[in-house]
Amino acid sequence: MWDGAELWLRKAGGPLLLGLFMMAPAVAREHWWPPLRVLALLAGAAGVVECGAETWKLIRGRESATTTLDRLEAEARASEGR
Repeated sequence: MWDGAELWLRKAGGPLLLGLFMMAPAVAREHWWPPLRVLALLAGAAGVVECGAETWKLIRGRESATTTLDRLEAEARASEGR
C-alpha cells in the first residue's frame, strides 16, 4: 500500500503542489496586473490537471507500484552514473 502512496507522490504529487503554489499568489495578490493573474491561474490549473492525468495513469496502469518504483530508481541510478 505504501508503495502506491510513494509512487503517487513521486509522479503526481509534484504537479499538484506546483499547481497550488502557482494559483495561490494569483488569488491572494490584489494589485497584480490582471492578465498576469489569469496567466498564473491557468498555469496552476494546468498543474492540477496534469496531476489528475498522472493519477489516472497510475490507477489504470497494468504495472504494480513496486515494479514501477524499482524501474524509476534504476533510471535515476543510471542517469547519475552518466
